[in-house]
Amino acid sequence: MTVTTSINIDSLKFIAMDMDGTILDEGYQLSPRVFLTLNALQGQGKRLIIATGRIYSSSRGFLQGAFEPDAFVCTNGADIYGPDGTHIVSHHIPGTALPALIASGRKHSALLCCYIGEDWIYEKPSPMVEFYEKRSGVKGLRRDFDTLAGEDILKFLAVGPREELLEMREEITQGAPGLLETVFSHDNMLEIMAKGVSKRNGLEECLGYFGGTLGETVAFGDAENDVEMLKAVGVGVAMGNAHPSIQAEVEHLAPSVDEDGVARFLEELFGL
Repeated sequence: MTVTTSINIDSLKFIAMDMDGTILDEGYQLSPRVFLTLNALQGQGKRLIIATGRIYSSSRGFLQGAFEPDAFVCTNGADIYGPDGTHIVSHHIPGTALPALIASGRKHSALLCCYIGEDWIYEKPSPMVEFYEKRSGVKGLRRDFDTLAGEDILKFLAVGPREELLEMREEITQGAPGLLETVFSHDNMLEIMAKGVSKRNGLEECLGYFGGTLGETVAFGDAENDVEMLKAVGVGVAMGNAHPSIQAEVEHLAPSVDEDGVARFLEELFGL
């Protein structure tokens, strides 16, 4: 673990954190040590912000009874909520990008789904549907993608073998140039949002709601979709379970999620 003594902890007012692989382990469990540490810091006046690919209801559901975040940057930055579920802003997929997304999804065996409000929707049956229902805690809805025109879609997600997802990323990028952002949140999960949408930008929008800045924030993450955020904040921390290429991008390193890495880093940082 690397916690440098030069950090001005008095300037850190916000703690932002990814969920899966960061505070939730492979069984989607939050350890008692992590939530006790977060509750203690919240009691000292630190604001806790979840920055996740999950939708709002899924995020809240997996933290129920542990701690109450001050805000949520959901759906990889496309949907942002403040205290008590106050909706701050949403960013939707442009309708002109739908043909390329639908064509790529129909071409490949990977599960392609999209988020509309608090629902996630898929078109074709896949063994990955059951996996993703368990991961998200939300039952998927089957629907013909040709009926999506005019809907406010927060993001698409492709779930499948990485090589296939790389092909889909290329097809989507070429088919809808300049309209979309694509980033991996896991080796077998490709996030697809409107251009300019990311955890980093979503966190900045969220902090603006509180009158805060990225420089006043310590943030934790473990995947490609976290890197931009971790590099932009005052103290960016990669998890010990992150791929070495992710760790190399970020100044600070915490132990793995299975070793209560977020709690241990924060305890040392703030002297708990």
